[in-house]
Order: sequence, then structure tokens, then C-alpha cells
Amino acid sequence: MKSNSTIFLLLTTFFCEAQISKKVKMLASPLDTIQYAESSHIGIGGERSKLYDDFRKLAKTATNDELFYLAKNGSNSLKLYSGKELFKRNDKRFLEIYQYYNDHPVMMKYVNGCVGKKDNIATHLMDEIYAAKEIISIRDSISKEKTDNFTKAQLKSIEDEGYKKLKKKEIQFFLDHLVKKK
Repeated sequence: MKSNSTIFLLLTTFFCEAQISKKVKMLASPLDTIQYAESSHIGIGGERSKLYDDFRKLAKTATNDELFYLAKNGSNSLKLYSGKELFKRNDKRFLEIYQYYNDHPVMMKYVNGCVGKKDNIATHLMDEIYAAKEIISIRDSISKEKTDNFTKAQLKSIEDEGYKKLKKKEIQFFLDHLVKKK
């Protein structure tokens, strides 16, 4: 019995190592035990979230395959952030992640600004889709304006959040597939 446990542990460790690079694993380690998530700015004063910033560093390095793995196997924080990032990257496996958490609810707290909400990861992912529609509309609208410093700062902030390439038609694709399944 002890021998089987040791073999299982070694195989599990090997499998996990094969799924994500050492750099991504290192960047994920601060989030690996966190069971809640935060938006980019939190609290009444709108302070930057260290938790969110830690994930953005990871997202700059991680491949879509690594994000998919973390969305299925990471802490609740990594599951939610990685799922959202797959959506922002227009990775169709986002639908699989959403469906999994819709069918197998995992409750977690998400702090958006100064308001916290405990809900299923699937609900938080759906909230992201609807928020993205508004963010993309704002991005597309202000990108047509004069490029003063304020507008440049707004666009940079939107891009830093991962919305540089996402298009309205891609958001609609996800909505069409998810609403049809309900």
C-alpha cells in the first residue's frame, strides 16, 4: 500500500511538472493557496490589488495551455483568474471551463472594488463576459478620440487588464454558446 502511494505521488508530481513551466509555477506560487479573488482595484480608495497584480505577471508569461491547466487544477483564485484570462484571449476552451463550474459549482468570494460577493465560479465568469462588453465598447469609443494623455492612460489601463485584442463579435460568440446551453 505504501509503495502504491509513493508511486502515485511521484506520478502526480511528474504530471504537474509537465503541465506548467517552472517560471509559471513560480509565478503561480503566491496564488496557489488563495481561495478568493479581487479585481484590479479594491477598497474605497481604489488601491491596486496585489493579488490581481501577481496574476497579471503570471498571465504575461503563461501559455493558454498553462492557463487552462490552472483553471482546472489551481486554487480558487487561479481557477477564476485563469478562466477569465482564457476568455480575454478568445480561447474556446473557456466554454469548457465555464460549463465545468456551472455543472460542478465551486463557491468563492470575489472582491470587485469595495464590494465582495460569494458565488459560483461560473457566475463570476459570466459577470466577466458582461463586463467585457462594456469595457470593449469604451475601448473602441475612446480609441477613436484624440490621443491626449488622459485617453492614452485609459487605453493603457484597458490593455493592461488584458482587453487589447478582444472583439465584440468574440464576446457575442461566447454569449451565444452559453445562453443557448442554459
